[in-house]
Amino acid sequence: MTKELAITKTNNLIRGSKVGIYFGTFAPLHSGHQQEIYKAAALNDGVVVIVSGYTGDRGDNIDLGLQKRFRYLREAFADEPTIRVTYIDETNIPRYPNGWEAWASELVSAVNESVIAEDNQQFTAYVGEADYVEPLQKLTPDSWSVEMANRQNIPISATKIRENPTKYWSQINRVFRRHFTKKVLVAGSASTGKSTLVRRLARSINAPFSEEYARTYAEQSNIVDSELTVSDYFRIIQGQYDANSDEIKSHGNNGIVFLDTDAIVTRVYAKLYLTKEQQDQLEPVFQDTIRNEKIDLILVIPPITTYVNDNFRNMDWEESRQEFHDELMRQLEEFNLMHKVVVLDDMGNNQGFYDRYQHALATVHEKTGVEMPQL
Repeated sequence: MTKELAITKTNNLIRGSKVGIYFGTFAPLHSGHQQEIYKAAALNDGVVVIVSGYTGDRGDNIDLGLQKRFRYLREAFADEPTIRVTYIDETNIPRYPNGWEAWASELVSAVNESVIAEDNQQFTAYVGEADYVEPLQKLTPDSWSVEMANRQNIPISATKIRENPTKYWSQINRVFRRHFTKKVLVAGSASTGKSTLVRRLARSINAPFSEEYARTYAEQSNIVDSELTVSDYFRIIQGQYDANSDEIKSHGNNGIVFLDTDAIVTRVYAKLYLTKEQQDQLEPVFQDTIRNEKIDLILVIPPITTYVNDNFRNMDWEESRQEFHDELMRQLEEFNLMHKVVVLDDMGNNQGFYDRYQHALATVHEKTGVEMPQL
């Protein structure tokens, strides 16, 4: 690799006499967009992909704002050196169909900043709407041409996906799938069967699931709950968040993931084990992590099972399980999450676990829309 090529690839600026241009809202990026982008890349020396939007646009309305879409797009094409991703903030531009002149000016600037200029460079903008052709041709330089993109053989739209992500899951770009993933947390005190329930719910539909990171951390560090320091808790908070995120990003994600423990559960442990001063040190991290987790459904198992010593939790947990449960419910209310909580308090006729499993299957389907077949 030459020094010049290395610099070009690092900066991801497009060079060449023929440059393609493809723009859109990308809320989300889907297979139709991708094939059009790859066509533009194949027909040109490189392509500039531009995501545009404004505060309150259709992406922002589902918490998929412009900056998040830009970052997702850049990640989606990170291994494509001939594809440059940039964005246009339309917040201060009049809404379509007004504001063409200002928008075209921003478009030309975004493209010029994304390419290495050459003599006699030609640009081709590929658009999906016939109404875009004339104004763009009129308001862009003479070196630009405008062509209609043809997606008739891929009848998918971002609107359809936003209305029913699960139905069109295979059409959503893998990076963008994490935004539409339904996240189900199973929480409870020690020895309630939550880890088993997480595993079995996930495997019932071949979905990804995370495990309790604190258990792995304690085993690797050869320590017990009462010995955990503030530094240990920092690592556990981040470790659990990363473990959950890895499952959301995994290739096996088919629209839903099941999570064993999150930051709120860890915060409950901290409340029971650490001093107030130590808890205060952790609080900013807890607040930020909980805000970013965005759990869709929380299944809580109360301490109605027989305590089993698994040689991990201290035996004093047998006496404090109800205290943990009460504190968990209090914190869920503190963070205004009770509307997402379903308590699996099924006792059953000596088959409580199976009743809770069936209850969980039905609840996940009802609350998320994901099919959860039951016997």
